[in-house]
Amino acid sequence: MRKTFLGLAAFAIAIATVPMFAAFEAHVINVTAKIENALSVPLDEIDFGTVFPQEELYKDFGISLSQSFLDENRVDDVDYIIRQKPKCGVTTLDGRELVLGSTATGHVIPDGQGGYTVDCGESPVAFDSGTHKYGMLPLLCPYLSKHPDGVNDAGAQVNNDGSLDAFHVPFTVSSSTVNWLSVPGHLAKSEGDTTDNWTLDLKTPCFGDHCAQDWEEFVTRINPNALPASQWIQAIENEHKVFGCDLWIEVNGISLPGLGCKEEIDLMLVLDRSGSIDSTELQTLKDAANAFVTALGPSTDGNHIGQSSFSTTGSLDLHLTGVEADVHTAINALSSDGFTNLFEGIDLATAELDNAHEHERAAVPDFMVIITDGNPNRPGTDDPTDNSADEAAAAAAADAARAAGIEVFVVGVGSDLDATYLSTEIADDAGHYFDAALFEDLEAVLAGLTQCEPS
Repeated sequence: MRKTFLGLAAFAIAIATVPMFAAFEAHVINVTAKIENALSVPLDEIDFGTVFPQEELYKDFGISLSQSFLDENRVDDVDYIIRQKPKCGVTTLDGRELVLGSTATGHVIPDGQGGYTVDCGESPVAFDSGTHKYGMLPLLCPYLSKHPDGVNDAGAQVNNDGSLDAFHVPFTVSSSTVNWLSVPGHLAKSEGDTTDNWTLDLKTPCFGDHCAQDWEEFVTRINPNALPASQWIQAIENEHKVFGCDLWIEVNGISLPGLGCKEEIDLMLVLDRSGSIDSTELQTLKDAANAFVTALGPSTDGNHIGQSSFSTTGSLDLHLTGVEADVHTAINALSSDGFTNLFEGIDLATAELDNAHEHERAAVPDFMVIITDGNPNRPGTDDPTDNSADEAAAAAAADAARAAGIEVFVVGVGSDLDATYLSTEIADDAGHYFDAALFEDLEAVLAGLTQCEPS
């Protein structure tokens, strides 16, 4: 009887303590992130000093990818804009002298009726209100041109930045919206364009009725769309005053290294057609690959795509071509059988992308996209328990591709594969490896590769 009583008591205590533990249990997951700027922009003041009407003066400034952005493999492109905003400052002598260190950006506030005010905020420095004034400086922005260097890091010509001539309206206001006249800029590691050197030109205005006879000629030479030239003449009371403008550099897009970010590419599809892929899965793979090709839109002067595939042996199915229909034909001709000889699939694709090859365009960046559902088990040993030689051969082929300047992406399908091996030994890095849990997920994964959207 005693044993039975003790057993029931212990059972009752156990039942009672379960909800007690659940009610008071707590877990802490430590979450941290370090946020870095994408761009490196000099903060030095650009001072044109004392200038005279109709002078043309030039200053340079650079915008570069930050070191953190350069070191991060997951990102490639940065789109940014240059805006011009009012500048505020503390002045004395009726605006003719600017107090050092007193400037701030003025923010345009629409009044809801098509007009606006400029909010200068609090002055950065203390000042004597009897002799000094804090507020918006006469606007210099309309008289500033911005032109990029037009070359990449190697000095090759690129055309991925905008420009803006002097004698323009930097912003307009409609109802409650500020419409900025922004200048776009673009930097990309994959294009070897990591620094933009901009030239800032000042085309100095004249004042009141003190303008030279060739004022209109001066204005239209700089900007043919700036008529009437009289709109750029400053009021006589602004003569001798300090003018100001703040350049506002703003990132508006950071792209993953998607293939759609490139103007033209040479790309080899390397497709698994081994026997582990059944007919339904193979058709799904074909559909996804076909959609991928359509999104990239091969053309004579644009993207060129070729194909190798692999099972027990590899085959070169299609030379690089700009004819989209030929790529679809090669994809649709695949049939599955045999083992997984990833080595030969990569090796054949690398040979096709060799700069000496007749179908390869040496000046165009090279890419390889591998789709596989398993680990290599050919061309080496037949021992099903040891595929290390086959994996080493495929890894060596991937390294050879990288050494030849080819960027290697891998999409692993399903769970019967070693994602660590594929992401570290075959793909360029973890950022170039993508998991597709099912063949049905392939199309979405490949679609992500073709996009060039802000992350």
